[in-house]
Amino acid sequence: MRRVSFALAALATVVMSAHADVYKSIDAQGQARYSDQWSPGAELIKGDRSRSLPGPATDTPAPAPADRTPAAEPGRADAAKAVQADVAAARAQQCTQLKEQYAKAIQARRIYQANSDSSAPKQYLTDAEADAERVKIRQAMDDACSDASGG
Repeated sequence: MRRVSFALAALATVVMSAHADVYKSIDAQGQARYSDQWSPGAELIKGDRSRSLPGPATDTPAPAPADRTPAAEPGRADAAKAVQADVAAARAQQCTQLKEQYAKAIQARRIYQANSDSSAPKQYLTDAEADAERVKIRQAMDDACSDASGG
């Protein structure tokens, strides 16, 4: 019975991870880091490209229609509002993801750096590096969440 449950758990893990997105980012030391969660500056290297990709929202607000905009384009204002709503939703999603990432980093006893070679042993960060990583995640979270709240 134990073997069957272990086999089912392993199979479920493989199936679920087959559809997971993988993001690559470069840390401050120039090392490549791989994660299943997007972070600022990360690029998608494996994943379901049909889904919308999370990313940093632009700092510039959507341009408001100018006074010289013809009145014959009422759909333009609706489209601008829809874009603003989409940007706000993307920022809120990014904020949520960074809050989860920060909570995991705080709760983790040790943090390791992912290797491109899956057979290589995990390289754990030193306490100072782990603290710096937590600070970096916290700053990204504060930035994303202050943008999401409109401030």
